[in-house]
Amino acid sequence: MNFSRSLTSPLETMARSLALFIVCLAAASLALAANEVEVSAVRFNSVRAPGGSTSQWLEVAVALVVHPPAGSPGQMVSNVKVALMCAFESAGPGEKRTEYYRAEAECIALEAGRTDVRFYLPPELIKRDQLRPEPRQWGVELMVGEKPIPPGRAAYSSSLGSSEQRKRFVESSLRGSLRNAGCLLPQYLSPFVSEYPRSTPSFVRREATR
Repeated sequence: MNFSRSLTSPLETMARSLALFIVCLAAASLALAANEVEVSAVRFNSVRAPGGSTSQWLEVAVALVVHPPAGSPGQMVSNVKVALMCAFESAGPGEKRTEYYRAEAECIALEAGRTDVRFYLPPELIKRDQLRPEPRQWGVELMVGEKPIPPGRAAYSSSLGSSEQRKRFVESSLRGSLRNAGCLLPQYLSPFVSEYPRSTPSFVRREATR
């Protein structure tokens, strides 16, 4: 009887399983290292501006989770760029139309944990364009320095499930938002600049150098 085959076969199986586990672990580690920042949620709320205003602004809060790589300066992720894109349908009578809005904000540096990057649509614009309370589609693109961060599930609305759908949405947003350039505001250019002091990061303000 050949005992060597019956004894080595389980060992070979165990070795292969261990090798596969190591490969999977390495792949998971690389994925985690590549995503220093990820979107965990996007929230839409109607809010009143400080100072007694009765008009309702639309607040979009992009919730981020930050994972600084080992050895990063100050255990922070620097120059995090957040680009928000929204496609709203008009709610008024007549022919329906889609309005695109896009804005960017760049965080100087983010510590490990959670933070929110907020954007705002003014009440005059909401009334003028007769926008619904939430966009039909939306998406968030992240960059660290000049490196794009692969989007996670929470970075786009559920209607944009495939990479091809997301690509078409981004292209439509870039074209369609030109007519509304400067309307969707990052927090630091809005009346809410001093709100949420404990959870608002510091932003790169390049307009200050012009």
